[in-house]
Amino acid sequence: MDMMIYGLLIPVFPEYASRLGVGESVLGIIFGVYAAMLLLFSIPMGLLSDRVGRRPLIATGTFLLAFATALFGFSTTVTHLLIARTVQGISAAATWSAGLALLADTTDPSRLGERMGISLSAVALGTVLGPVIGGLLFEYLGYAATFLVPAVVVAIVGLLVLTIPVHSRRRTESLGWAGVLPRRHLLPLAACAVTAIAVSGTYGILDPYLPVYLHAVFSASPATIGFVFAALAVATAIAQPAAGCIYDRHGGSHYLIGGGLLLSGAAIFAAMQASTLPLIAVAILALGVTLSSALVPVMPIMAGIYRGQDSQGVAYGMYNTFFSVGLSIGPFAGAALLSRYSLPAIFLLQAGVLGVIGMLGCFLFGRLGWR
Repeated sequence: MDMMIYGLLIPVFPEYASRLGVGESVLGIIFGVYAAMLLLFSIPMGLLSDRVGRRPLIATGTFLLAFATALFGFSTTVTHLLIARTVQGISAAATWSAGLALLADTTDPSRLGERMGISLSAVALGTVLGPVIGGLLFEYLGYAATFLVPAVVVAIVGLLVLTIPVHSRRRTESLGWAGVLPRRHLLPLAACAVTAIAVSGTYGILDPYLPVYLHAVFSASPATIGFVFAALAVATAIAQPAAGCIYDRHGGSHYLIGGGLLLSGAAIFAAMQASTLPLIAVAILALGVTLSSALVPVMPIMAGIYRGQDSQGVAYGMYNTFFSVGLSIGPFAGAALLSRYSLPAIFLLQAGVLGVIGMLGCFLFGRLGWR
């Protein structure tokens, strides 16, 4: 549900430029506010979920998401959009930190990669539904219904969460900052941070600016843009459990992470060379596979770092923090670069960054001998 609402905005965002009289850079900033709130609140929400349990945070985050979604439906100014996006980011910090921690609490560590891959496939399903539903609702029912209908559905999901008995661990004492940044695991933690930031930074650039590129170059409608992003989400939904199973059974983090990032750069380069929408869709589909291969191993690695401290809330609060850094950097960096460079140049720059990080990852992870 969280990512469905996130994706709901993607095909509609180009319409905001004419509706509210704002430029592309403003749209990028609005996208970035979500990531900024995720950055600020993920660790506090993770710590809180360790103390009060997972379900209260999941339910609270869901109700906040319903409120933010309804607010989008009534937004008539940029200020309204910023407020709605802020609440949406806070809600994501609660549901993601507590939800992933709940999964880690209740899963055998030997199968955690597979289970995290399945959970990320659910995220991908929401990402598929969001742009498609957003584009279709906007075209056939209008602006307000695009947000009010999903807001009601999200509120119902929040009520269902309250009715389901959930067992999770609670800490009776404070973990402290020494536990948040364990010295013995700083190197793998840094590797996880770089990987998550690289992947989420790619999404942070694609989500606000690829729709604008498709609309400007190919005159793509909101529904068409939604289907292009659906190709990305379908690929991730299929690839993530597969990557998790491979990691659980064989390891190979340096191949999955380093190779995944390197091939992601190649996929973005191919998309910018494509002359038709179907070719771009194929390149974006490949990008979904390669980004998934890089990201999924990070999830069980993070769980292992914090398992000895019995603090999975902090583990995935940290993961969300890393992920939100990339989501923040992408839109804001794009907004800054748009004053001097074209959108294709920005995408090619991101492809180069992924390629460099991927090559370094293959070399460094292999030398360190990680699983």
